[in-house]
Amino acid sequence: MGIDLGNLAALRTFRVLRALKTVAIVPGLKTIVGAVIESVKNLRDVIILTMFSLSVFALMGLQIYMGVLTQKCIKNFPTNSSWGNLTDENWERFVSNETNWYVDEAGNMPLCGNSSGAGQCLPGYTCLQGYGDNPNYGYTSFDSFGWALLSAFRLMTQDYWENLYQLVLRSAGPWHMLFFIVIIFLGSFYLVNLILAIVAMSYDELQKKAEEEEAAEEEAIRVCE
Repeated sequence: MGIDLGNLAALRTFRVLRALKTVAIVPGLKTIVGAVIESVKNLRDVIILTMFSLSVFALMGLQIYMGVLTQKCIKNFPTNSSWGNLTDENWERFVSNETNWYVDEAGNMPLCGNSSGAGQCLPGYTCLQGYGDNPNYGYTSFDSFGWALLSAFRLMTQDYWENLYQLVLRSAGPWHMLFFIVIIFLGSFYLVNLILAIVAMSYDELQKKAEEEEAAEEEAIRVCE
């Protein structure tokens, strides 16, 4: 009676690990891989500092911008009794109805703000917060620490950061650009480049060490001859 070991076809994917043999064959590639591995040890303090700074930026965004990216222009409650009397229940039912939200010519619901310099609503509309999803299918927000951390990481890595910049300025006002200036200069230009500098230093050290070993081997060969 044979033993059913199941489908072992997935184990064949480990064949790709054979490509790692080229690391030991190509000297330059070996130095680069060694530099990356060596830099991980030296990056411990920098990674801790980066994560701490990222958490601080996320907490700042959480406190300042929680809910602001859900602000939309909503019609004022009608006075002709078409939605009944102005009660809390009727008012909430009216503002929660998407047909009463402002839609531009492109079919989008633009953000708005009540502060100076923010996007203003047309007459007959009021900018209200907490209705509808956040921009980009709900993935761009500061409504929780996790989403705020992701947004701060997006700014630090400059991954389509100008879109988030425009959204926040339209909903909160132009002076909030200071928040982005701090993250871009401290997070992106300093911390990220510091990480790259440590990797480059590790590569230079291993490259120098490899050259010294090569020179020592050549000297030993010449002495033996």
